Amino acid sequence: MSTDNAYAWRPTDLEGIRAALSIPVSPASIRAINDEMAALERHYPDAIPVAKGHIDAIALIDYPPEPSEPGPPATPEPVVRKVTRKGAAGPVPEQLPQKKLDVVEYATELLLEEVSTEYEIPPQASEPAARPAASRRHHVEALLLILPGLTSWLPAQQPRFGGLMIRG
Repeated sequence: MSTDNAYAWRPTDLEGIRAALSIPVSPASIRAINDEMAALERHYPDAIPVAKGHIDAIALIDYPPEPSEPGPPATPEPVVRKVTRKGAAGPVPEQLPQKKLDVVEYATELLLEEVSTEYEIPPQASEPAARPAASRRHHVEALLLILPGLTSWLPAQQPRFGGLMIRG
């Protein structure tokens, strides 16, 4: 019997949050993460399963499973978007069949139907494989919405383009 409570933190979640947000290791940062986790558990326990899902998703992006290990499927399964059914029998004739063979043939036509199925691959399933950095950023932003006190512990972002402007 599993005693895993969905509304309680796992022992590895503190380190998972620290690694996911790239927070440096120090006693003050560990205490801040622990305080945020305790506050969430005390005031909004319904958000803990969502936070754990984001932590797990970031861990999968940072450390993808080996191909031999079981994990999420490489290609998403197509989803049925629309199924249409049409009966093959036309309008009921004025004179119904009288012979036994004609009755069987007429009744068989009533049972025939044409089924058309349209499939689509969900875009959210193909997005993480195509852009892991954007997917990771999305999960980090969602985790920061759940644990907003950790925003100040994030490392300073370096500008994408830096340098001195020299006029000549």
